[in-house]
Amino acid sequence: MGRHKKTSSGSAYIPKKIPALEGALDIISETDALWEAVLKKLTRVSRVYGFNRVETPLLEDTYLYESFYQNNAAAVPALLPVGEISRPAAIRPSLLPSVLRGYYQNKIFDKTPLSKWYYSGFAHRRDGKKNIASDYEFGFELFGSFNHLAEAQLIGAVWELLQSLGLGGGATLEINNIGQESCQRTYQENLRDYLSGKKYQLCDACNESLASRPLNVFRCANLDCQALLAEAPTILDFLDQESHKHFTNILEALDELGIPYQLNPLYAGPDGHSQTNFIIKYKHKEETTVIGEGGSHDGLMQYLCGKNYCSFGFAGSASLLKELLEASKTEVLRDQRNDVFLVPLGELASKKSLRLFRDLIAERISVYDHFGQSGVKNQLKQASVYNAPIALIMGQKEAMDEMVILRDVKSGMQEVISYDKIVAEVKKRLGR
Repeated sequence: MGRHKKTSSGSAYIPKKIPALEGALDIISETDALWEAVLKKLTRVSRVYGFNRVETPLLEDTYLYESFYQNNAAAVPALLPVGEISRPAAIRPSLLPSVLRGYYQNKIFDKTPLSKWYYSGFAHRRDGKKNIASDYEFGFELFGSFNHLAEAQLIGAVWELLQSLGLGGGATLEINNIGQESCQRTYQENLRDYLSGKKYQLCDACNESLASRPLNVFRCANLDCQALLAEAPTILDFLDQESHKHFTNILEALDELGIPYQLNPLYAGPDGHSQTNFIIKYKHKEETTVIGEGGSHDGLMQYLCGKNYCSFGFAGSASLLKELLEASKTEVLRDQRNDVFLVPLGELASKKSLRLFRDLIAERISVYDHFGQSGVKNQLKQASVYNAPIALIMGQKEAMDEMVILRDVKSGMQEVISYDKIVAEVKKRLGR
């Protein structure tokens, strides 16, 4: 930290070097191979499974979050409000509320019967000490007309992401069905009756849940509270025929996909969830963490827009995925391949190389260029890092003679080729 200086008023201090806010994150994938791996795998898996990217604002009307978290008393005080603007706004503590709002506000349901979205981005909230707690979230969401097969496929996309990052071995998928709203209402009355005689053994938060959403008792981390649930009635005994059939179908679909799962009748998703609910946990050494949760979000849509649009999705922490890769000492190769590494040497060669760069990309040949002062040895070393099989070298003499040196990066063999034939030769070497 640099030395501080007084402002003109003499009452405040400004640091000479201004750091990021405590708790905020930087993502610099150029020098962080793990972050690069997480973000690129997320993009690849989303594309393969047919999910389209959606971007939502960093700021939203505060009422959106108050509606979303209406039964979560701790979440609203954690919001980071924004100063004087026309409407009360807050920085997003999660991306899911914005994604759900974006669907109904833009009337996507009138434009397409099925929407498959994925998203990622920063979320910020206040922690217990009123510091910033930042996370980089990701998620997948289905909207519209879909069935259990589409739900299983979404779970498959999440599972594929973990597998592609090498985290599949420590991951566990737990799944349950908490039924439709009518099933939940009947079950929660029975659960409340069961727990009412044990309320003095429950923590304060669980006693509050008994009055609002008894299902939240299952989400309590207190071991004493969990012990009381061992003999509690399970939601599966209160499901209607439609919910039973839906749950059986999705389990059979997961079997077809070869995705291992554990039935957990004592798992309930967050408020606003219904039907299929699932959670993905990861165990490293003796510590188990939650990567994310998913399920049907029909209740959340009802909270936000007053209509029960069908939605099903998963929201997780990309920051946690990166931390798990670090903890497991995972080494990832840079997932970046270029067809050609361009090596210009000197001012004239660099200018000529701009034209060569343009001619190559016009033929859909991917090029990594380095218009800097590094010598040829360092640049050829970088060609290996970026997995380029071919390096094109142009020095002062080659630039004047309209020639290019083509080098096979792996073997080190090279030859001089005239500029007017170099693109055709590169395509030939690449098998195009």
